[in-house]
Amino acid sequence: MRSLLARFAVLGTFAVSLAACSSGNGSTLPFAGTPNAAGANSGTFQAGASGSALLRFIQGSPDSGTGAAGAVDVCLDQQPLTPAAGAVSVAYKGASTLQTITSGIPHTISVYASLGGSNVGAECANAPNPYLGSAAIKTTSFTPAANTRYDLVLAGTQASKTAQLILFTIGANVFATAPAGAETISLNAAPAYTAINKGIGFGQCTTVAVAPATCGTPTVLAGAGNLASGRFATSPINGIPAGGFYDGIGVAAGNPVPVTVIAAPAAAAGQPYVINLVAVDQIGATTLGLIAIQESTLGYGF
Repeated sequence: MRSLLARFAVLGTFAVSLAACSSGNGSTLPFAGTPNAAGANSGTFQAGASGSALLRFIQGSPDSGTGAAGAVDVCLDQQPLTPAAGAVSVAYKGASTLQTITSGIPHTISVYASLGGSNVGAECANAPNPYLGSAAIKTTSFTPAANTRYDLVLAGTQASKTAQLILFTIGANVFATAPAGAETISLNAAPAYTAINKGIGFGQCTTVAVAPATCGTPTVLAGAGNLASGRFATSPINGIPAGGFYDGIGVAAGNPVPVTVIAAPAAAAGQPYVINLVAVDQIGATTLGLIAIQESTLGYGF
């Protein structure tokens, strides 16, 4: 087995920022410093001699982007962060591909409401500054550690004044070995809902569910029964749940109360079954969204 450092070609990047993030399960990062506070000149190529990390961006803020789709453009330093295949912007409940970034140097991520058309990604040349008079929705910076995977979520809502970027440090040497079995990684990225309901829990449905009432007997995902905003838990599961997954009101003991249910994603050929479950806010204080992302594991460390 090989480490991420051995498996990935080291990438260079355009470093334009700043302050390192705090470590931990999850953290909300403020933007501190000016674009060149790290001592690099804008547009200066820096070789990735220190290694590589993995980053995924998730759009979890329903009223922060453009139009009904809530589309946003994401800039990693002064380059567009590649969205999913075939897309140009990241829609609400959408995610970028899992990408390799240079570790050991600071990066700035700026998120803009997408201007669409030929302007998609054009903001990045001027990031994190305003583009055509439109300021970034949110901007943050962090210095990733080598061989570590991160999920960065635009979370919360503008209406509740909880919109924020939350960085989840999923772990060092993640997927350095193949998972022993199927598992979920459950993320609470719903600060508006959590502020009212105190915690969010994740579980499986025992029957094929299209609504909470049809979930059958809910079963909690181990360790994910009551997560605070910005926290996550990894839980082993016994294969693909026939009834799908749910998120809802967290409880200290027992099964969380289902609010949103979704079908379980199909297994990817040749991949261990690892699913990212991301709880996100929806419009309205009593609603909760759930995103399921089939994780890519093969090639990321083994």
